[in-house]
Amino acid sequence: MKERSHLLGAFAAMLFVGASWGANLPVTKVMLGYFDLVPMAAVRTAAATAALGVLLWLVEGRRALRIDLPFGRFVALGFMMGGFFAVYAFGIWLSNPITAALVGVAGPLVSAATVWLVTRQAFDPGFGVALSLTVTGGLILASSTVLGGGEATFRGGEIIVLLSNGLWTLYSIKAQAWFDRASQLHRAYVASLSALGWLILFGVAMVASGWSRSPFGVGDRWVWTQLIATAVLASGMGGYFWNVGAARLGVAIASLWVNLVPFFAVLWSMAYGFVPNIYQIVGGLVALSGVVYMQVRKLQTPITA
Repeated sequence: MKERSHLLGAFAAMLFVGASWGANLPVTKVMLGYFDLVPMAAVRTAAATAALGVLLWLVEGRRALRIDLPFGRFVALGFMMGGFFAVYAFGIWLSNPITAALVGVAGPLVSAATVWLVTRQAFDPGFGVALSLTVTGGLILASSTVLGGGEATFRGGEIIVLLSNGLWTLYSIKAQAWFDRASQLHRAYVASLSALGWLILFGVAMVASGWSRSPFGVGDRWVWTQLIATAVLASGMGGYFWNVGAARLGVAIASLWVNLVPFFAVLWSMAYGFVPNIYQIVGGLVALSGVVYMQVRKLQTPITA
């Protein structure tokens, strides 16, 4: 019963990840009309880190805010997390968004390969079927854009977007391996704090050199409200619940949920007057069937200690 509750909790955590990261996509697209990317990422990470720190203090006490991780690992963990944000954004900047979506559905494959290269562990039974379903669902989602009349041209950044999944997967593995009995909330806080340092460093350098605008030149309160809200929910709590799912399901299985993010993004975009087409609905349901299938397999074969 405890193991079943453990897995159902992971299922709920990954649903939150898909929903929050999906909401993050349309809101970020709007925010990029006001902010430059790296300074915006620094502000978002600052808000997310502050929220995680407050929650950690309330739940586990002030002592939980201490960084017990060796300095080298602390810096490396933030470099991997912050590096993913930067590399992914750079790839999107160089890409055609249509072909980036098409190539991106292979992200779980890159994640699975990274897990195997780092850990050499065999995948859970049924993983191949679940991976096939989620990739198929992602392809259906991407085809809705292509069949909608867009021009799919390859620009090279698509490969960078795809390979960035390996960096996020590596972060996820190390976030589980480098701590000694720390809670997932503490791990998310420490990683975000380290990533914040890197992003502030690069953000300040870019503003000082004239490559980016200062984010504090934006005075619209509604814009700031949306930015902070998505930072707390997607970057902060989404990162925490990702760690929960990755710890309970394994990084490779948790990565299957990435292909649900466009589906949730479509649902959130309906609030802006967007009506999904049949490809987006069917693609999301097929991708969802893959992660549900894997979850059912795990419930039928409980993990033993």
